[in-house]
Amino acid sequence: MNATSSSAQADRFLSNLQYADWQSVPTVKHISERDFAENYVDPTRPVLLGGGCSDWAACKRWSPDYFDQVAGYLAVKVKTLESGRIEVSTWRLADYARFLIEQAPGAGPPSGAELPYCHDIPLLGMVQSLAEDCQPFPAAFLSPSYRQHWWRYSQFFMGPVGTVTPLHFDSLLSHNLFFQIYGAKRFTIIPPSQVVFCARRGWRWFDVDPEQPDYVSFPQYRQVTPVVVNVSAGDVLYMPPGTLHHVRSLSTSISFNIDWHTERSVLDALAQSSNGMPTEVVHYNAVAALAVIAKIPEAITFPLYQPYLSYVN
Repeated sequence: MNATSSSAQADRFLSNLQYADWQSVPTVKHISERDFAENYVDPTRPVLLGGGCSDWAACKRWSPDYFDQVAGYLAVKVKTLESGRIEVSTWRLADYARFLIEQAPGAGPPSGAELPYCHDIPLLGMVQSLAEDCQPFPAAFLSPSYRQHWWRYSQFFMGPVGTVTPLHFDSLLSHNLFFQIYGAKRFTIIPPSQVVFCARRGWRWFDVDPEQPDYVSFPQYRQVTPVVVNVSAGDVLYMPPGTLHHVRSLSTSISFNIDWHTERSVLDALAQSSNGMPTEVVHYNAVAALAVIAKIPEAITFPLYQPYLSYVN
């Protein structure tokens, strides 16, 4: 089977998943664990929890200066999008923090340059005091196998105003709980049922730019109903499996997310293993299935899963 036919099969699979087809993202201020599961996770509907983490110490402490102080010694991977390709370089976190501090407020990149972006870093697992800043953490929102050491499964983002992550879905087709700690981001999100209209490229990327769609090159995109969600400091955004999202930093921004599986989502993801899913992604989903379905202890599964947290694809 060639790559084109595999991609087409995957598009059909995603668009046919029995997930909710939504056209808006509600904002709620308070929500119980039961309501979150029954009204959003189980029916796979996105929701913005306004101020959902605003009481955390992280929302008062975290800034580029803070990370210079508590973790500046660490070497981290910084990614730059160049001509549609992700280039990776290594920075001391102190140097990257100073780069952010020196950015003029509201300034974008120099002409013709792309912005270096520190993202998808398992920083909370490397500096456990950061997890202590994130209390009370809603661990019960996650599946049981992720709860005890939730910070191990997190991926950290820090970058300047203007950084953009192009339209994509999360590699594992997992649930996504996103915590905005400092600054603000703008998400443009699209239901997985509309994946066939978005010019898919490879496993999880798309050629359409939702901010400036080219209807000549991508006329099918006119059938898409994107939803724009501004996520401010202290907000939490939940996105269901397969949600397409484009993300722009509206200011210097610090955030993290947790990808997690339920029994249903990991089985749905594994069903796509032969539809263009990268071998590494099949592996990580299989490990997640061992934890979520087979209840294999975390001491066994996490070392097998851990490389995903720094995985670039």
